[in-house]
Amino acid sequence: MRDSIIVASVLAGCLALPALAQGPERHEHHPSPKVGELGEVAFANSGAAAAQEPFLRGLALLHNFEYDEAAEGFREAERLDPSFAMAFWLEALTCSHLLWGEDDPDAARRALARLAPATDARLAKAGTPRERAYGSAVEALFADGTLEERVTGFLAGMKKVTAANPDDLDAAAFTSLGLMFVDNNTKLPDDQHKAYQEEAISRADAVFRRNPQHPGGAHYLIHATDSPAFAARGLEAARRYAAIAPNAEHALHMPSHIFLQLGLWDDVVASNERSLAASQAEIKDRKLTTADLSYHALEWLHYAYLEQGRYRDARALIETARQAVSQADLAAPGSVDAHYTMGKLLFAQAAATNDWSGEVCSIAQPDTLVTKSEREAAFHARAGYLAAVAAVACGKTDASIDALRTRIAGMPANDFRTRVLKAAQLHARLLTAIRKGAGTDLDELIGEASPPGNPPIGPPPTLRNQELLGEVLLKAGRAREAVGAYRLALELTPKRSEALLGLARACRAAGEASEAAEAYRQLLANWHRADAGITALDEARTGAKAN
Repeated sequence: MRDSIIVASVLAGCLALPALAQGPERHEHHPSPKVGELGEVAFANSGAAAAQEPFLRGLALLHNFEYDEAAEGFREAERLDPSFAMAFWLEALTCSHLLWGEDDPDAARRALARLAPATDARLAKAGTPRERAYGSAVEALFADGTLEERVTGFLAGMKKVTAANPDDLDAAAFTSLGLMFVDNNTKLPDDQHKAYQEEAISRADAVFRRNPQHPGGAHYLIHATDSPAFAARGLEAARRYAAIAPNAEHALHMPSHIFLQLGLWDDVVASNERSLAASQAEIKDRKLTTADLSYHALEWLHYAYLEQGRYRDARALIETARQAVSQADLAAPGSVDAHYTMGKLLFAQAAATNDWSGEVCSIAQPDTLVTKSEREAAFHARAGYLAAVAAVACGKTDASIDALRTRIAGMPANDFRTRVLKAAQLHARLLTAIRKGAGTDLDELIGEASPPGNPPIGPPPTLRNQELLGEVLLKAGRAREAVGAYRLALELTPKRSEALLGLARACRAAGEASEAAEAYRQLLANWHRADAGITALDEARTGAKAN
C-alpha cells in the first residue's frame, strides 16, 4: 500500500452496462460494481456467477491501484471458482507497481502457481480465446528475463487483446498502462518516448470518452499527462476522478498530479487533505499500523501548503508525520515511505522558508536499504542528496562538496545515484556561491547549471537548478540573465512560489517594472491564505502595485 495507496471500501450493488463485443463467453455479461464507489467496470468472462462480485470489485480496485484489497477480491473469486484463470492472472498484476518503482515478480509467480505449475498448463485453463490472450500478456510480464523484456512482452500481449477486441475498455486501459511501463523502464530514443507517451494518452483518453465512469480511463490518463506540457489534456479527468471512485483513497490523491503541474495549489491542497483524511480513517477502520499511512499524500499536502505560504500548517503536518513515524516499524519492508519522509519534509520546509537552522541541519542518510525496490533506491539516493546539501545550506561545512566529489569519482557514470550526487555537488556549489559569491568560476558554474533538465513529477525532490542559478546571477549583478533563468524555472514548475518571487526580484532589478508587478501579483494569488508574518508578503503587496 505505497504511494498513497490505501485500500478502498467494499463495493455494494450493481449497475448493468451493455455487453461488450468480445466473442463468446460462458457468461456474456456481468453487472459492474455500483457507480460512485470505485468506478464502473464491465468485464465479460467465463467465471462462475458466484465469483463475479469479488472479481469485478478486484478489477475496479486494480485500476485504482488499490493493490492489496484488489488481491483480496481476486483471491475471493478464486475461492469461489478455483478454475477461474482470469482471477489468478489479475491477482498476479497486483504484484507489479511499476509506475511507483515497485515490482515483485516472485510474489506474482507464486499466485500463478496456485492455478497451475507451468505457463502452458495455466493457459490451457483459459475459458475463452480472449481470456487466453489476457493470460499470455500477464505471463509475459512475469516470465524469466529482464524487466525490459517483461514489460515489452506485456505490452505486445495487451495490444493483441485490444486489436482482437476493440470494444474491450479494460484491454485498452491495460494497454495504456503497458505503454507507460515500457516508456518508464526502457531506454527509448526521444522520438519513441514521445510516441509512446502520445499513444498512452490516446488509449486512456479513448476509454475515458467511451465510459467516463471507468476508473482506469481517468486514472491512466492522469498518469500519462503528468507533465507541464501535457497536463491540460488530463485536467478534465483530474476534475472527475475523485468523484468516479470516492472510496479509493488513491483516486482522491491522484488528481493533484495534474493540479500540481498546472500550479493549481488550492486544488492540490483539497485533493490531498481528502486523501490523507481517508488514509487516517482507513487505518483506524482496518486496524492497520502507522506504517500504512499515506505519507505520499502527506508530503504532497505539505508541499502545497508551502506553495500557499501556509508555513505554520506545513510545520504542523511535519509533527503529524513525526508522531506517525515514531509508532511505525521502520525496519519492515512495508515502511519505506515512513522511513524516508521526515528528511524530505524537513528539507522542503527549510527550502521554501529559507530557514536553514535547527533540525534540518542534522538530517542524515539511512545506512541500509529496507527493500530492493527501485522506489527505495531512489529514496535512498535522494536522502544522500538531502543530507549533503542541507549541511552546506546550514553553513556547517564546505567540505561536503569535496566529500561528494570523492564519492562520485568511484561510481558508474550513468548510475542514478551518481546523477543524484552530481546534482548535490552542483547545488552545494551554487549555495556556496550565493552565500560567498561565485568568484572567478562564475561562468563555469553557470554553464553547469544551465541545462534545464526534466520537470519533476510531484513535489521537486531537490532544489531547482534554475532557481539557484537565478539567485546566483542576480547576486552577481546579471539581472537580465536571472530573469531568463527564473522564466525557465516556471516552465518546468508552473506557478511555483519560489520561482515567482525570484522572477519578480530579477525583473525589478532589470528595470522591468510591469513584469515584476505581474510576477508579484501571481505570487499573491498563490499566497491568498499565507501566514501574515511572511517577510516577503509586504514586498509582494507593494511590488504588485508598481507600474
